[in-house]
Amino acid sequence: MSRGGGRHRSRGLATAVSDPDRTRPHMSRPTARSATPIVVGALALLGAVVAFAETERPPAPPPIPGIEDLSGHLAELVPMCLACHGENGVPNYAESPVIDGQHEGYLYIQLRDYKNGSRTHEVMSEIVKDLSRQDLKELAAFFAKRPWPRLQQQAEEGDDVLAERLASAGMCKECHLGGYLGDSTVPRLAGQLTSYLVVTMRAFKTKERANNAAMSSLLDTYTDEEIDALARYLGAL
Repeated sequence: MSRGGGRHRSRGLATAVSDPDRTRPHMSRPTARSATPIVVGALALLGAVVAFAETERPPAPPPIPGIEDLSGHLAELVPMCLACHGENGVPNYAESPVIDGQHEGYLYIQLRDYKNGSRTHEVMSEIVKDLSRQDLKELAAFFAKRPWPRLQQQAEEGDDVLAERLASAGMCKECHLGGYLGDSTVPRLAGQLTSYLVVTMRAFKTKERANNAAMSSLLDTYTDEEIDALARYLGAL
């Protein structure tokens, strides 16, 4: 190989290293003028997305009537209560009773019993465990002032005859009064959620609910079918 040929190749290699643009395609860089429409378009799209999000944002929930009268920690607790018992008083779960418009004395006693353990429920017992006696009274008063909801429940044919016979034998109206509307520490049964009535009466029967011995003794004499009929009758009132 001649020395001359080697020198020519060395010069070519040196030129390629010193000027790399000669060995790869030329790529133009965007100028400020060419980038401006892209930036403007991106900002316009971002503005449209923000505007859409603002229009699609759900409205804030309306304030709960009367909640301003509660202590701060109780006002924070009420939405948790409504999650089960219903914002409009209609319970969201079959085993949750109507508490809106229920008698204040009865509500207080049940809250007290959950706290002292004579009535047990996984959720309710946890909720009230750290509440004071005054807290329980405030909550009872708050829910008692709310209107009782109309659930529009239906009884089955023959429920009325059977239920009145059972109620007469058990002297239910002696405590729950005419119309089963209750008073003070005796609960209203008329229009209560039928499924809850079934659950709580059967719990009395089995003594799973043990905070009223008289109710347990009475319902122990009823069959499950009789309890179901009585619950449907009371729920439809």
